[in-house]
Order: sequence, then structure tokens, then C-alpha cells
Amino acid sequence: MTKVRVQVDFSERRVAELEHLQKLCDLGTKKELFNNALTLFEWAVGEVMQGRSIASLDEKTQKYRELQMPALETAARHSEQEAYQYQAAAG
Repeated sequence: MTKVRVQVDFSERRVAELEHLQKLCDLGTKKELFNNALTLFEWAVGEVMQGRSIASLDEKTQKYRELQMPALETAARHSEQEAYQYQAAAG
């Protein structure tokens, strides 16, 4: 498998936030941090494309808070458009 190097520029503040998350999660490298973040993002995209919402649940109050994220909203719209196009072609 060929490896590709990706370079990203962040502000010092954002790097500090990333390093804080890295420490909180006991991740040895930024690569581990980004791999975990991408895994979560891929899962979230898959869920919204199946018509589901991403939310956190307060188990004590049974109240939830839905994640509002433009990228996920875009993925959901793409999924709706694909479904519409499929139905139009089939019918």
C-alpha cells in the first residue's frame, strides 16, 4: 500500500486544542487522533445518509441534543437526491 503525505496548516490555538484532545484520549500520535476522528466522521456520514440523526443523549433526563454540522447536512441532502434520482429512473 502506497502512503501519501498530507500536510495541513492550523493556527497555534487549534494545534493546542488538538494536543489537548490527544492527551485526553491517550493517543500517542496526531495520526492516531486523525484516524479516530475520521472513523467517527465516516460513521456519522453513513448514518445521516440512511436518514438517521446524530445526537447525544442525557440518560438521566432522557433529553437529546442533535449534532448540527453543515457537512453532515450536505451528505444527507446528497443521499436524498440519489434516492430521488433512483426512484425517477425506476418509475
